[in-house]
Amino acid sequence: MKVWIFVEGDSDRLALGALWEKCGWRSQLRVKGYGLHMVPLENKDKFLRKIGPRAAEKLMGQEGDLVVGMPDFYPNSPYAAGNMRHDTLEELRELQRTAVERSLGEVYAIQGMHLKNRMRRFYPSALKHEMEMLLLAAKDRLGAVIGTSQRLGGWVTPVEEQDQHPSRHPKRIVEELFRTKSPKKKAYRETIHAPAVLGQVTDLRQLLFLENGSVNCPVFKATLEWVGEMAGVPAY
Repeated sequence: MKVWIFVEGDSDRLALGALWEKCGWRSQLRVKGYGLHMVPLENKDKFLRKIGPRAAEKLMGQEGDLVVGMPDFYPNSPYAAGNMRHDTLEELRELQRTAVERSLGEVYAIQGMHLKNRMRRFYPSALKHEMEMLLLAAKDRLGAVIGTSQRLGGWVTPVEEQDQHPSRHPKRIVEELFRTKSPKKKAYRETIHAPAVLGQVTDLRQLLFLENGSVNCPVFKATLEWVGEMAGVPAY
């Protein structure tokens, strides 16, 4: 059996893979008979076009396979005038759900209870607003990779609520931190630095919760909990 996580690009695949390897969740799933696979669909445009047929294909495979859609929520303004418009997380989730149901019906002629049973194994989610919010949540590890001893912070918490403004969404904040806090003013390279940061996180609770115990990444947490419940292997 497999858990298929569809993401936008290689940086998401590498960063999440490093996180789930280091914290031990991937190996725990493997013991229960589940392989954990991240599948990049190149970018958000292609993700929204491909998630229907690609997820439906996996749902038509092995009976116990689980499928998760996890695109970035940001940016959403380019889709304001088309049929992919999504102003909220729930609208992005509904776009995914509708696309998968359509593919199951049109390509595989799955209807009624058979459709409901397969859709039960699909969880539409998102990285809200983008993968770099996890780097902000892991601020101590982020500081270590940047090479600064300064205490980082000053962004919105929960980190998933960080502003979508182009200069203040999570990736721009991370890029600015690398430019201004790195001793050598090195540029942020997402396929290198994101896995380096998340590959130091040994306990997912370090990302999911703030020091006061409140939830820092509620959408990400809910996704992990769905997979954990369905697979019988809690993520934390």
